[in-house]
Formats: sequence, structure tokens, C-alpha cells
Amino acid sequence: MHFDIYWADVNPSVGREQSGHRPVLVVSNDIENQMEIITIIPITSRKEGRKIYPNELLMILEDQEAIILCHQVRTISKRRLTKKMATLGDHLKRQVIDILCMRFQ
Repeated sequence: MHFDIYWADVNPSVGREQSGHRPVLVVSNDIENQMEIITIIPITSRKEGRKIYPNELLMILEDQEAIILCHQVRTISKRRLTKKMATLGDHLKRQVIDILCMRFQ
């Protein structure tokens, strides 16, 4: 499950949090994933002209540009997950880890 992309229902949300039924990247490790909760990063589609910030990562998901919103790390119940979509490749995994580590410098 670590670095897998799933469809998830992340409602309800507050303010600028991502909401709705959307792709999420599971970033909790395999030990944490044995619990009822997991740590995720929401993914959003890229709109034309949308800037990619240093705390985000552009990727291709189902033949479309998508943005991993590394600044919106969130813990959710596993019951919010629906269908597995993909597993992140090693290069993208490394980039996500680098962005997450940058948050704490």
C-alpha cells in the first residue's frame, strides 16, 4: 500500500482542503498501514496554466497531468479508500520523499 495511488472519498473538508472522490497517494509505511488509518496526499488534475509550486509534484495519471499536493498531507480511515489505481515508480517516490523532507528544513 506504501506509495500506491487509490481513489478515496476525502469529504468532509474545510476551507481549501481537497474534497470529493479523488485520487490519493498513500505515504504511510507498511507498519502504519496495518492500523485502521493511513496517511495520504491528495492528487488533483492540472488545469491549463496552473503553476506547479516547489511543494507539489507534476505527474501523469491515467493519461492526464496531475499534481501531488505534498503540502496537504492528511490521515484518513482506510474505509475511505475505494479502488487502487497505480503504484508510484521509484523516481517519483524519491521526488515525493524529497519534497516532504523539504517541509521540515
